[in-house]
Amino acid sequence: MRDLELRRVVITAIILAVFFGLGVGFVAYTQQKTADQIELNRQAVLLGQIMAVLGRETHDNNPAEDAFVLPDPQALNLGEPVLGPDAQIPQGPLSAEARERAMAAGQIGFRAREAGRVTAVAIPVVTHRGYSGDIRLLVGVDADLTLTGVRVIEQRETPGLGDKIEIEKTDWIRGFTGRRLGDPPIEDWAVKKDGGVFDQFTGATISPRAVVEAVEDTLLYVREHRRWLFDQSARDQREEPDDE
Repeated sequence: MRDLELRRVVITAIILAVFFGLGVGFVAYTQQKTADQIELNRQAVLLGQIMAVLGRETHDNNPAEDAFVLPDPQALNLGEPVLGPDAQIPQGPLSAEARERAMAAGQIGFRAREAGRVTAVAIPVVTHRGYSGDIRLLVGVDADLTLTGVRVIEQRETPGLGDKIEIEKTDWIRGFTGRRLGDPPIEDWAVKKDGGVFDQFTGATISPRAVVEAVEDTLLYVREHRRWLFDQSARDQREEPDDE
């Protein structure tokens, strides 16, 4: 009788262990599949945003895979360099760890290339001048310093008023495409209420003003770092260690 009871206990324990193992394995598998799907979705969204500001006719590469760490991220209100000042321009392609760290901090830009030549870059920028907080943008600029597109990535502006900076709300943001620092003249890079050429919204001036200023700041940034962003030889020279 005891042997029979013992066998039942052992069999029950084995069955429970098997089901427990299957359950743990299924949960782990599901979590991995979910994580993979989330990453795929994130990459799809990222690629869509990049394509929106760069256009599809400017390149023959995948800009989402041609990422680089931005020099001087403070100029774009992206915070202190997460990789440290000496690692902002790493030699060779970014490691997965470096890319993730810089990506999480929003300090990553993307290059569009045609036949190996850089034709445009997508640059993130943050403005702290929004009505309801920070506004995060992605700005496309070509080698001639002309805007190829601008999109709002994140904002908390007032619905029906300031949120009209979003492409889903109005076409206002498309008004930057084709502009450059000389068009309009630098003194006219402002909303009309401030004497500039860009429209504001009825009942909402702060949000469009913040975006206009951020886009202008991005153009100034690209002009400052133009050689490194677009000229491979300049990057190679900067990445070479100094002779002792």
